[in-house]
Amino acid sequence: MTCQELERLLYPYLDGEFQPEERVDLESHLATCAACQGRVEDERNMQLALRRAARDSVRQMRAPDSLRAGITRGLHQEHRRAQYGVWLRAGAVALVVVTVTGGWYTYQAGERQRRAREEIIKRHSRGLPFEIASSAPEQLETWFKGKVDARVALPQLPKAKPLGGRISILNGREVAYISYETLPDEGEPTRRLGVFVLPDEDGARPQALPAVEVDSAQGFNIVTWRDHEVVYEMVTDMDERDILRMLDEREHGTTVASTPRTLESADGNYSYQTLPRPQRSRPAVSAEPASYP
Repeated sequence: MTCQELERLLYPYLDGEFQPEERVDLESHLATCAACQGRVEDERNMQLALRRAARDSVRQMRAPDSLRAGITRGLHQEHRRAQYGVWLRAGAVALVVVTVTGGWYTYQAGERQRRAREEIIKRHSRGLPFEIASSAPEQLETWFKGKVDARVALPQLPKAKPLGGRISILNGREVAYISYETLPDEGEPTRRLGVFVLPDEDGARPQALPAVEVDSAQGFNIVTWRDHEVVYEMVTDMDERDILRMLDEREHGTTVASTPRTLESADGNYSYQTLPRPQRSRPAVSAEPASYP
């Protein structure tokens, strides 16, 4: 290393920016060059003097009262802005939590409904033999008494007669299942449908639902209505038009609107229609008990 090269590398060397292997050449030159030794020593002393002077000046300096007051106000304002930012972030997090939670509960409710529909269709499609074969509503209601939680009152379905019933399982609970056969007009095919009778898991209500719901899934239509604490689920492969006509021809001559409102599920696996009902406390399909204790 030459004296000219040392001059170029002097300040990085004094600032400690050299790697150990880089210091070897420079310090080897210093060991044999008195002029460069003096140059390095002078520069090191100058840096030390400048640092001492700067330190002493800072100790003796006192900021004006106005400057110190301004700095204090700025610190307080910054603290308030930081606190406000914390509140804003907390509010945003809470909003996200509420939104996500609400969306999750909605999703879960939709999933429960979808699984319930699938189970209803599977139980109906299995076509298991009856535990009691009878077309008499009184006999069927008596047979179910004490075997399931809900009081079984057979729905009075126009142009359909019961064939028999059995105990079925929905969501791990024993419920009543009644099979019906349609009484078609001349030239129309006979169709089968099943009705599940189960307790209202949401708790007893003083009035029935204001509408009958018609869901569609896997090629079946599922008609749901509630009468006080009892829920009825009717499943059939009948056309939706035939179901509406059956409900339209029920007892007392009241009619269901012929223009239902169609809604789609969130996952698109099924759709359901809400059918307006007349203002009465009984469900759209009559389910008065045929037998009394």
